[in-house]
Amino acid sequence: MRDKAKEFSLTLDGTTFKVVVDGNSFLVNGQPFVVGFDEERILVDGTPYEVTLKGEQVVVGGIAYGYAVEGLTEEEASRPTTRGAVASEDALTAIMPGKIMRILVAEGDQVAEGDVICILEAMKMENELKAPMAGVVKTLHVQAGQDVEMGVLLAEIE
Repeated sequence: MRDKAKEFSLTLDGTTFKVVVDGNSFLVNGQPFVVGFDEERILVDGTPYEVTLKGEQVVVGGIAYGYAVEGLTEEEASRPTTRGAVASEDALTAIMPGKIMRILVAEGDQVAEGDVICILEAMKMENELKAPMAGVVKTLHVQAGQDVEMGVLLAEIE
C-alpha cells in the first residue's frame, strides 16, 4: 500500500524549502529526488549522505546546520523510514523501488567491497548498487528487467 503524500516546510540555516514526500519520491521546491535509506546513510538519487540529528542541528557529512520543520509531528520529523535497511552485512538490497537494468556479476564471481553488482533504474536515473563487502557472490535473487521494491534482497555475498 502506498503512503499518502505529505507536505511540509524545512528550513536549513535560514533557507526554507517546500517538501512533498510520496513514498520514496521527494519534491523539494518542485525539483524531484528519489530518496532511500541504508543502515547509516540517506541516499539521494543514489548518492549517499551521512545524516544525524543532534538537538536543533542536522549534521550532513560532518557539517552542522540549524534546521526547523513545520507541518510534521516531532516524531515524523526525527524518524527516517527503515524500509530499505540492509538485512545483514552480506546482503545487497534495493535502495529504492525501480527496475534492475543490468547485472554485472554471476553467482560464484569474486568481488571486492564497492564493486558494482547491478544497475537499478529509478526516476530515469541509473544507480550503481555496490558490494557491501569483499567475497564471493553466493546468490543472485533478481534478473535484468525485473521490477523491485525498496528493501528487496538482490544478492548475497559470502
